[in-house]
Amino acid sequence: MKRILSLLLCCAMLLSVAGCGGNNGGSSAPAGSSTPAGDGGSTPAPAAGPSIYRKLYSSEVTTLNYLYTGTTLEFEPAANVIDTLVEYDKYGVVQPALATSWETSEDGLTWTFHLRNDAKWVKSDGTEYGPVTAHDFVTGLRWVVNPENQSKTSDVVCSVIANADELYAKQITDFEQLGVKAVDDYTLVYTLKAPTPYFLSMLTYVCFMPANADFIAEKGDKFGAADSADNLLYCGAFRIADFQPQVLHTFVKNDAYWDKDNVFLDEIQETFNKEAVTLAPTMYQRDEVDYAVIPADILPTWMNDSKLKEVVSPQRNSYYSYFFCFNFDPRFDAAYEPDNWLKAVNNENFRKSLYYALDRVKAKTVEEPYNPEGQLIGTVVPKSFVSVDGVDYTDLPALKGYTDDPTHGFDAAKAAEYKTKAMEELKSQNVTFPVKVLMSYNPSTANWDKQCQIIEQQMEGLLGSDYIDIVLEAGPSTNFLSEVRKAGKYALMLCNWGPDYADPETYTDPWSLGFTYSWPELATDPAYETGETYAAGTPGLDEKFVGAKVKTYNKLVDEAKAEKLDLSARYNKFAEAEAYFIDHAFIIPFAVKNDGYCVNKISPFDRPFAPFGVSSLKFKGARLLDKPMSLEEYQAAEEQWDKEREAALAAQ
Repeated sequence: MKRILSLLLCCAMLLSVAGCGGNNGGSSAPAGSSTPAGDGGSTPAPAAGPSIYRKLYSSEVTTLNYLYTGTTLEFEPAANVIDTLVEYDKYGVVQPALATSWETSEDGLTWTFHLRNDAKWVKSDGTEYGPVTAHDFVTGLRWVVNPENQSKTSDVVCSVIANADELYAKQITDFEQLGVKAVDDYTLVYTLKAPTPYFLSMLTYVCFMPANADFIAEKGDKFGAADSADNLLYCGAFRIADFQPQVLHTFVKNDAYWDKDNVFLDEIQETFNKEAVTLAPTMYQRDEVDYAVIPADILPTWMNDSKLKEVVSPQRNSYYSYFFCFNFDPRFDAAYEPDNWLKAVNNENFRKSLYYALDRVKAKTVEEPYNPEGQLIGTVVPKSFVSVDGVDYTDLPALKGYTDDPTHGFDAAKAAEYKTKAMEELKSQNVTFPVKVLMSYNPSTANWDKQCQIIEQQMEGLLGSDYIDIVLEAGPSTNFLSEVRKAGKYALMLCNWGPDYADPETYTDPWSLGFTYSWPELATDPAYETGETYAAGTPGLDEKFVGAKVKTYNKLVDEAKAEKLDLSARYNKFAEAEAYFIDHAFIIPFAVKNDGYCVNKISPFDRPFAPFGVSSLKFKGARLLDKPMSLEEYQAAEEQWDKEREAALAAQ
């Protein structure tokens, strides 16, 4: 399932680390149908005249074939020119798109979609080619699972669709056996290999997009080739009118689009420039672009300028969740006393003393000096990721206390209380004080070293150098994941995880048995054990865990995973498992990733919102503003969006 990582909403991958586990460390209106976010004019007014949005790009796409590609860079064109069966509105509520309605069988294995009959394929010049039908979805899915095509997202389809794996492995060769059928031109049926509660969200991935069989046959190997806009058909909000590699991409509003009234940009112009990051801020000041990232090295200059400050706002938070891991399988050098650490980390009071001692605001201020609280979280799953019965997952009863905690876990009094308890218990186990706490970091990741220094000073100052000795160590700039985190060469370290699909299960993966994060399954306290053992033949179980004691957290997660049809029960079970993990301080939740600051003449709160799939890459619903939002306007708009989203979820 890790291929799905590439389908995340966040366009910028995690700093210098690739991969999902890298280290730092309805019923609502459609996306564009409501007024711009903000109250009482907190958001700048829409610009007058033709809405042409201008920006730079520095990396050229290698293909326009959305059925083949596996990179976020190449998902953005597809998201805007090819529509999907469903879409997400600006509040993250699923809406009909190319499908007007759908239903599932009682066993959760069969999904039937009823398509609209007014969706059209058009050529790059806007002339109509033909209707979009159920057969186009069959064509697209068969292309993806055909091993001859080497689709980069085939494993996404193979993970859920009946017989997709077998076809890709050439165990069967009859594509009629693939779990997708066009009953007629406007009725589409998927058959799954197992009930998949998050299947609907997967339909916004590129591998489930439609493709016209006649056009593919006509183009042959040129289908989706990145040298001409003529190599694609278009059924989305925009079409590519001009595609000149390393020169210019021009997207224009698709007048044949079924929902064109909710497309407010007339044109998007992307101009190639290798130095886009460096030059864009200056080009914005010359009114040559409408979007520019403001790099950290010049951000203070902009924020200290009275005029420039008024157009700088944060990028929207991503759904990479950051947390500090306690390592239960230390394999670092003897100089850092791994045996002593192992005794300490297996004491819950010791872990809780560190949990409550960490001042999250101070730690985050190193990276985000203007609004650090805006990125802090008290749970592993970020707020606004998924909801059930109109309630955000992080507001479910088991987690709400962590979500609502204004200190995000920092409590000096509790830290001191747990320190006293831990010292009494650990002295009887001959633990040596101060306990050395090896905190490793990647020196190539901006500000990680500074953040570690702040944490060292703050936590040692609070708990005392007689109790802990935080030792900072720079790991290698390359292969940091394999040589440090996966090798267990840390005691306490900032780690992260990004979602693969729209379900809380995706955030439990780092602590599944044998995964290379922090090995909590090796915790020695009998209080965490269920009394059960892992049996031979358990699906997906590594042989080394046969006979091992089942931990309560893993059992809670397994019970949640087993609930396939009742989403409310499923989500509440996952919330209980996550709360247990935090309650016992196996980790310290910290923050979400953010890509810094920018100037941007469109508001992110008008665009489709989803932490998965490609919905959030769409410009449908976006409105060109007269000027970019300021930090204060952004915060007001975000606060208003939160309120409106809560109401939209409750109305489902």
